[in-house]
This record gives sequence, C-alpha cells and structure tokens, in this order.
Amino acid sequence: MFASSRITSLARTRLVLGLQAARHLSTTIPYSHMIINAVGPDRPGIVADLTKVVTDSGGSVGDSRAARLGGHFSVMMLVSVPSGSAADLGPSVKEIVGLDSTMYDTVDPDSVEVQLEIGYAGTFKLEGADSAGIVHEITRLLASHGMSVDRLDTGREGAPFGGSTLFHMDGVVTVPHPLAKNFNPNSVREDLHALADTMNCEIDLNDADPEDIEDSA
Repeated sequence: MFASSRITSLARTRLVLGLQAARHLSTTIPYSHMIINAVGPDRPGIVADLTKVVTDSGGSVGDSRAARLGGHFSVMMLVSVPSGSAADLGPSVKEIVGLDSTMYDTVDPDSVEVQLEIGYAGTFKLEGADSAGIVHEITRLLASHGMSVDRLDTGREGAPFGGSTLFHMDGVVTVPHPLAKNFNPNSVREDLHALADTMNCEIDLNDADPEDIEDSA
C-alpha cells in the first residue's frame, strides 16, 4: 500500500512539474500573429486543410470568419505561431490546392487596447427587391449619422412567385461614447424608411444593449 501510494504521489508530482514547465515554456517562446485571408472553389475539407497547416507549424487559430459565396468559399483567420515557424507558414498555406491566400502581420490580440466604449448600439434588417447599389446606399446613410457597421450579412434568393430576386441584409451598428448632441436614432430610422421607399424594400433599425453587442463580438 505504501509503495503504491508513493508511486502515485511521484507521478502526480511529475505531472505538476511538467505542466508548470510547459506553461513557462509557452510564455517564453516568442509568437508571431497573422491574419490569413483565403478563398477558393468550394469543396469539403478547406478549413481542415488550412487549420492543419497552422497546427503543424505549432500554431493555433484565434478568431475566424468563413462563408460560402456563390460557388466559392472564403475564410479569414487570426492565427498565432512560434516566430521561428512564421516564415514557413505563408508558403505552406499557398501549397493548399485550389486556395488563393494572402497573409498579413498583426499585433498580439492580447495587447490590443480596450475598445472604445459604445454609446449606442443597434441591429438593422433589410428585406426587399434587389437593386444596384443597395448596400452602398444603406452603409452611406448609416455613416452619415456617425454609425460604424460592426457586422454585415447579405444574401439573395429567388422570390416565391415570379422571376424577381429578393435581397436581405442584417447587421450591427454602433456609435462610440460620448454621443454627438445631435445624434438621434429616430432620425436615422426616418432616413432609412425614406430610402426604403425609393428602393422598394423595408428597413428596420432596433436599439440593442451595448453589452450584448460587445459580448457577441
């Protein structure tokens, strides 16, 4: 019994020491941080191939965004890799068949300063007939009111009846604190509704809790 307990104690001690050494090593190894922007014809396994290259380099994936656009697949990833392997990551990514990629150096995500406090947050939604320049007109109007578009999703689909194409858009907008004295969400809504009448669509802007927007970012 004593010998068995002693072996278990030694094993636990070695495990703790090993974990401590691993943590120390992970904090002393210099890391480089990059954004990978890649696009190619849609096929199964694109994300798996891309993340394998990153992990084979000893790196990890942080934030990422991916979407299928037409017959293509687009992905954007924030990755961190040991600085000694950073130079080889770009060529390895470019070797993935059928994928065009660009890489950008960026800063350590943990060193980025705290984002500006949000003074106003809202969600907007558009549904209606597709027309040229619709995304530009909406985003231009929002910008004229000092709003930043934090997230934007758009898509098209055939109308249930007839040969027309329906367009839908939804996203998140914010305005930093402190708000301008003349800022008024109702004025934004009025301008959006007026624009919607000219473009044969419906646009809604709803107030949101800034904390919910920050938590979902």
